[in-house]
Amino acid sequence: MDRISYMLAVPADEEELKDPEKLMERLKEAGFFTVLDVKMEEEEIRLEAVYNDTLYRANMYPTEFELPELYRMQHFFPDMDVAAVEEKSAGLAVEMEFSDDATASYHFQLKLIDAMFSGVLAVMDHSSEKILSGRWVSLAASSHVPPAPRYLFTVHAVAEEGTDVWLHTHGLNRCGCTELEILHSDLENYGSHCNVIETMANRLLEMDEPIKMGAPLFLARLSSDILLVTALMPWEEAVNFYRDELDKDEFEECFLGSEKDREDSHNTDTGCIFVYPSEEDLEEGTMAPVSIYDEILAVNPVYMISTKETERMKALALERISYLKQMAGDPETSILVKLGLTVDDENKSDGNEKEHIWFELKEISDLSLKAELTQEPYYISNLHEGHIGDYSIDMITDWVIYHNGRGVTPDDVYILDLI
Repeated sequence: MDRISYMLAVPADEEELKDPEKLMERLKEAGFFTVLDVKMEEEEIRLEAVYNDTLYRANMYPTEFELPELYRMQHFFPDMDVAAVEEKSAGLAVEMEFSDDATASYHFQLKLIDAMFSGVLAVMDHSSEKILSGRWVSLAASSHVPPAPRYLFTVHAVAEEGTDVWLHTHGLNRCGCTELEILHSDLENYGSHCNVIETMANRLLEMDEPIKMGAPLFLARLSSDILLVTALMPWEEAVNFYRDELDKDEFEECFLGSEKDREDSHNTDTGCIFVYPSEEDLEEGTMAPVSIYDEILAVNPVYMISTKETERMKALALERISYLKQMAGDPETSILVKLGLTVDDENKSDGNEKEHIWFELKEISDLSLKAELTQEPYYISNLHEGHIGDYSIDMITDWVIYHNGRGVTPDDVYILDLI
């Protein structure tokens, strides 16, 4: 499994690429990590550094590039940014092996890029096949809180003439995780299936050991009595499952992700997501396609968010709370805040005493806020949709600002300056 993360930084000033000594000097002066060794070998900068008590090695070198047509644009770009990137022909390749903490590694790689240049137009994250806004990279690099796990990977949807859709990830291998797939999705349900993949990927990124094929993983509560329990099946077995399941002509004409589609890639370190519909199926090792839940998945299932990710989201939401306060009261703006409230005693369990619920913000001050509940809680019996209450600022775990037809989260607040 290739644990190297491949990125390419496109600097605003291409002339900075011609002065590697200056780039090395900026790395030494950065201050947020300890430089053990940095030197030039021909045109390549080799760095050994310690960040958050972890040793990293990075190799960096100038290289020519073209803007990849198929890369997913991860962020909003003003037209002038796109034009500026398209005019560039050279950037700095930054290659770094991820540690066991992939999210921290990703954050450090962004910090390295931001530290070397006076400005970055964009970063091409080749490992996940997407393009990052230079504004977002700068914002993420300046934060004490790492970016959301979803930035470490991309879910690609491949569809051709038929309705069959093959979903698969890019970027998880560098994190020491199996790439994820869902086979035989369709145009109507692939969005819901993408949510399943993203939720499972987020969970895998937090696990101490790679998940084994067939091991169950609880992802969501689909209803009061239906749980979404997923597992991975080797892609070869998954393809054969559908070969047996589908009509021969349908498989040959429409099915994507079979052996013929994997001659050059997606043939190692990847697994296909299936589900265990019941405890009996789990005991017997009998898996079913995710599509058996399509009707329920379409109506906003309650996906499990780990305590670690909730704490990360909360830290970022509070770090950037000034943006929310700035927009509050604007007549053309509406704001939702997610608050962590204590559940009823009978619903408490180890490490799970909070239900995180969305409210519409009515008022906010330095230390408190007034908000109206927008949904019915699952685990708090005396609280109901429409309730208006006063709450402490530190109960916020996330927020969304809706302004000019766009939702802005703590993760991408730089967009407020552009819309």
